[in-house]
Amino acid sequence: MTSPQIFFNRLRYGKHTFEDGDVCFASPHKNPDGSIGGWIAETALVEPTCWLDPDTEVLEYAQVRDNARLQGNAVISGFAVVAGDAIVDDWALVTEAATVQGDAYVGSGAVICRESYIDTGTAQKDQYYTNLQQRNLQI
Repeated sequence: MTSPQIFFNRLRYGKHTFEDGDVCFASPHKNPDGSIGGWIAETALVEPTCWLDPDTEVLEYAQVRDNARLQGNAVISGFAVVAGDAIVDDWALVTEAATVQGDAYVGSGAVICRESYIDTGTAQKDQYYTNLQQRNLQI
C-alpha cells in the first residue's frame, strides 16, 4: 500500500478493535467480486485475489496470498501465512509463524500455530496443531 492509501484509510476507517482486543489502524478487504470482506490490520498483507468473509480478521504481520479463502470468523495473526488455494474455515486460527498453503483446508475451530507447515490435506475441526510439518496432512 502506498503512503497516500495508508493516509486515506486512516482517515476513512480509523482504528478498529479486533476480537482479541487489539486496537490498530485497519480497513476492510475488497473481495475480487467487489463485495466487502473482513478486516485487515495496516501492518498485515492481503492480496486482492483473496476472498475474506465479512467477519474474518487478519492481524499483526500476517499474510494472505494467492487465491486463499478465509471463511466465517477465521483469524490469521502473528507472522502466519495462508497462501495458494488454502481455505481457513469458521472460528479457525492460524497464528505465530505457521504456514498453510497449497490445497490445505483448516477445519472450523482448529488452531495452527508455532512453526507448523501444512501444504495439502485437512486440519480437523476443533484440533490444536503445533510445530506440525506435513506436506500431506492425514490426521
